[in-house]
Amino acid sequence: MRIGLYHEPLHTDGRTYDTYGGYARYVLEFARHFDQVTVFAPVTDQPTYFSGVPLDAPNVTVAPLPYFEKHVQAYRHVRAIVRTFRRHCDTLDVINARGTAPLAYVLWWLTHRRGVPFLYHFSSDPFEMLARSPKYRGLLGYVAYWAYSGEFAAQKFIMRRNYSFTDGSAISARLRRYTPNVEPIVLSTLQAEDYHQRADCCTGPVVRVLYVGYLRQGKGLADLVEALGILRQAGRNVELDLIGDGELRQPLTEQVGRLGLGSYVHFRGYMTLGPQLNAAYNRADIFALPSLSEGSPRVITEALGHSLPVVATPVGNIAESLDQGRRGVLVPLNDPRALAAGLARLMDEPEFRRQCIRDGYAFARQHGLDVFVARMAQKAQELIAASRRGPERC
Repeated sequence: MRIGLYHEPLHTDGRTYDTYGGYARYVLEFARHFDQVTVFAPVTDQPTYFSGVPLDAPNVTVAPLPYFEKHVQAYRHVRAIVRTFRRHCDTLDVINARGTAPLAYVLWWLTHRRGVPFLYHFSSDPFEMLARSPKYRGLLGYVAYWAYSGEFAAQKFIMRRNYSFTDGSAISARLRRYTPNVEPIVLSTLQAEDYHQRADCCTGPVVRVLYVGYLRQGKGLADLVEALGILRQAGRNVELDLIGDGELRQPLTEQVGRLGLGSYVHFRGYMTLGPQLNAAYNRADIFALPSLSEGSPRVITEALGHSLPVVATPVGNIAESLDQGRRGVLVPLNDPRALAAGLARLMDEPEFRRQCIRDGYAFARQHGLDVFVARMAQKAQELIAASRRGPERC
C-alpha cells in the first residue's frame, strides 16, 4: 500500500532530505505501516529552523514542491505544485493531508477521479487564531478571515466526501456540523526512549519554569515573562528557560531587560528533539504554555511524558489534555497575574502537584507517537480496502 503525505516543509543538502524532529518521526512512523510513503513538501536548501533529522527510511520518497512559507506564496507557484501533484498522484492508494496545507484540495481533486481515499488532518482552528492573535488586527485580520473562509469552504466540501482526524474532541465536535466522518486524536512525538518518570519536582532551591516552542505572537510569552517578574517580586526563587527561536526574541530580550530579569530568564535557542530536548525537560520543574490559540500542542504531551506539571491556557485541546484542570492548571488568556498564581499553586500544593505528575505521565504513556499514527494508518488501510471493493477505477 502506498500513501502520500502533505503536511510540512523539508530541507535538503542536494542529496538527502531532513526536517524537524517531530515531523521526521511522524513520516518515519508511517513508513512502518506502508510499502511506500511519498512526501509532498515545499523544499529549501537554505539554512532553516526546521532541519536536522533525516528522512532516511528506504521506502520514503520526497516529491519536492517550490519553497513557500505562507499560503499566498504557494499560490504564486500553483503551476509547478500542480505539476508535481500530477506526476505522483497516480501512484498512490491514499492521501493524508494537513487541513491547512495550501492547495490540498487540488491534490484531492486529482486523486478523487480515481477513487483514492483522502484523509484530512485538522491540527487547529484557524478562526480561533485569527480572532485572538495580535498579529491579525485591522485590515490584515479582515483579509485573512475572508481568505481562509474561502479555503474552509473547499475543505468542508472535501470533508463531506472523506474522513478527517482532528487534534482533540473540541475541534471534532465543531466539524461534525459539516460531516459525521470526524475522529479526534491526541498529537504526540513521544517514543519509548523519551519518557521520564519522577514522583515530584519543585523541591530544589530554584524552581525552573520551561517553555518550548516558537518565540512568536500568540504564544503569550510576554505574559509569561511578566508572570516571572511578579513571582520574583513576591520573593519566589524562580527562573525561566525559553527553548526555541523566532520573531519575538529581540522584543522579549528588551522586556526582560526592562523588568530587571536578565539573570533569571534564559534564552536557550533551538534544541533538537531527542536527548538534547529530553534533558531540558528533565531539568525543569514546571512547564508553561500561555498561548492565545493552539491546536493540539505536542509540547503539552511531551511535558507530561517527562513528569512535568503544566500551567496553560484552555485553548485548542489543552483543557482536554489536562482533564479540565484535574491534571494541570488552566489559567485565563492574557492575564499575567493569573498565570503567576497558577505557577505558585503548583509550588505551594505538593499533593496536587504530585497528582498532576502521576496522572499526566499516565496520559502521555497512553498517547505516544505510535498510537495515533497507528490509528491513522489503520483507517487509511480500511479506506483503501473499501475503495478496492467498489467500482473499478478509471
